[in-house]
Amino acid sequence: MIKEQRGAVIILFAVLIPFLMCFAGLVVDFGNLYAHYSRLQNAADAAALAGGNAFAESGGDLDTANEFAQSYVITNDQRASFKSPPTIQEKNNKFYYVVVLKERVSLYFLRYFPRIGADTEISATSCARISVQQNNSGDNGGGFFLFDNLFTAKQGFGSVNSIQNPDNYNIPQNQNNCSTYHGNIVIGDEGAFNEASKNVYLQPEAFGTDGNSQITVNEAINQGYVNIPEYSGNLEVTEYYRDTVQQLMTADSTYKITDQNKQNVDSDFLNQLSTQGVDVIYYNIPNLNFNLTQAINGKTDDPLYIICDNINNFNTSADMTGGRPIVLIYNGSGEFWMNCNGGTFTGDIYAPFGSVNINDNRHMFYGSIVAGNRIQLQSQGYYIQRNYTSTGTGGSGSGSGSGTGAGSVSYRVTLVNASQAL
Repeated sequence: MIKEQRGAVIILFAVLIPFLMCFAGLVVDFGNLYAHYSRLQNAADAAALAGGNAFAESGGDLDTANEFAQSYVITNDQRASFKSPPTIQEKNNKFYYVVVLKERVSLYFLRYFPRIGADTEISATSCARISVQQNNSGDNGGGFFLFDNLFTAKQGFGSVNSIQNPDNYNIPQNQNNCSTYHGNIVIGDEGAFNEASKNVYLQPEAFGTDGNSQITVNEAINQGYVNIPEYSGNLEVTEYYRDTVQQLMTADSTYKITDQNKQNVDSDFLNQLSTQGVDVIYYNIPNLNFNLTQAINGKTDDPLYIICDNINNFNTSADMTGGRPIVLIYNGSGEFWMNCNGGTFTGDIYAPFGSVNINDNRHMFYGSIVAGNRIQLQSQGYYIQRNYTSTGTGGSGSGSGSGTGAGSVSYRVTLVNASQAL
């Protein structure tokens, strides 16, 4: 009986050998494939960024871009090669440099199974968006690239009144019943991007040079007057905080306010500090309430930086046209509310760790908004992109290839999901 049992064990082990080899193959070979794929993807990302920058700097020379991309492939993964030559794809008036790499990876255990072979091919795709534009004087001005978009939101973007009557796109629209958006809308969360893309965001050009023309949504779509949101899976919104804001909070030249009795801030107080030469104000106190009723005087070409750890409300009815722009920085992780009642706001809003909510109420907004969480517009407004972070005390941030003179060329190359171009 013992000998028979021993023989049964041997037979069982013989039967299990293929399964054990298969399991070992899955562990070893798939682990090896994953390691090679990670290195190949890193090489593809480096090649896409290098090629995209070279394409922009060379004025659109694809051969030069591909040479730079090839050098980065060799540096990062000598076993990799182009699966097909890198290409420039154009989609929705945007340019993308697309790199597809391939590599043969040896198999150690799985090669013994039929129809698998001694090695297999893996591939990796990377896509770099190239934003190239001609800057006019006073527009984008070479500031920190994060503010080159109209809205940049890590977790999502929404507008209650993007258009009127979204169930019938043939109803005439006018600027009295919908918001308009002039500038890029960039979203870092794919699910939130998909939700935002279901809405229609009209550009101001849809209503003619006088702003009084009527147009249906279908006509706006056919004429290209619709602002289409963009998805950026690699969106990072805290670099300006690390590079600039933290230095401003500790700088000797910054006007720091720690008095708990100065929680209510009005235009007169801001004007007083501005005319005294103050460029940066840091409120290190809780529960602030701003009431902006007039433009800020002082150096109208330089923004007034206002840094706050906590804000209850920011109310504005001012017409800031011709006044000093405001770069408002909210350090908190909660929600920042801006309540508008007509007028015009000029400046940037930056909440790297929180959300921004705006009750627009027919307010004109010239600037950009960046939020680490969500941007939500509650009513109706007119939004036109500007970048005010480039001048004054706080303008030390820099973006890739940014120019500051009138008519200068700026570009920005960022990795995006390949589905945006393909």
